[in-house]
Amino acid sequence: MTDTTQTKVPAWYSPDEIQDIQRDLLGAAAKVLILCLGGKGGVGKTTIALQLADLCAEVGPVLAIDTDPANRHFHTAIMQETSPGSDNFVPRRPGITGFRQRLRAEDSTGRVDPTLCQDMIERVIETAERFIVVDFPAGDTETTRRCAEIIVESCREANIRLAVVVAAGAVDPTALEVLKELRPMLIECDRAILAKNTAHATNFDYLESSDLVRSLRKQSNFRVIEIERIGERLIESLRVQHMTWQFLANSAPMRLRVEGRRLRRNFHTVWRDALRP
Repeated sequence: MTDTTQTKVPAWYSPDEIQDIQRDLLGAAAKVLILCLGGKGGVGKTTIALQLADLCAEVGPVLAIDTDPANRHFHTAIMQETSPGSDNFVPRRPGITGFRQRLRAEDSTGRVDPTLCQDMIERVIETAERFIVVDFPAGDTETTRRCAEIIVESCREANIRLAVVVAAGAVDPTALEVLKELRPMLIECDRAILAKNTAHATNFDYLESSDLVRSLRKQSNFRVIEIERIGERLIESLRVQHMTWQFLANSAPMRLRVEGRRLRRNFHTVWRDALRP
């Protein structure tokens, strides 16, 4: 395990650039809440959440909420145990604090519980952090849809900009079911983003030929982007050694640092453009 909690690195952006990026992320709102969704595991939802948290952390404190207790990959990538087996954690990098929030009911259905969703939104409203990134549970989009009204209305009342990101893998049509189930929230949120993950392939004909996607593209708040593939060596550094993007781009060995820096800049640019009002 790589300990990057005390790594000191130079500022990635100038003060003027930080202000510009804050405007791109927040718009006129007091906070921004970014929900990362996917129809099933393995479509890149957590990878996307980590990229977004890294971008936000360069311009302000971030609360990173992992709502998928079955995996906890997001929380593990953000927070480090103080000792093996401990339930005490410290951030792996400055500026991002991880938090685990259960959303699934503790019963035989295991579906998302709207009451627990309300608890999460209250946490979002009360937190001092202006940037909040949530890794939502995979699957069960029908019940997630039931939380949509709670999320949308709460964000409006609290002056929180709501961005919803749907991760899509190539070929697998699962993303279309997510888009169908969550269409009301995608229309009502401040920014909806369909993120095509090119990790395994680049054939997204099933999306581009879909009447649903064509219809969503007509919405002024809807964006479609492609997420560049991450090489196996960097994937291992991120997932196995739990290096942060900040560490990869600034302090990792040269064989990792050059590519890590290039990808990090590209990811920041793509997400900044996609979120810009």
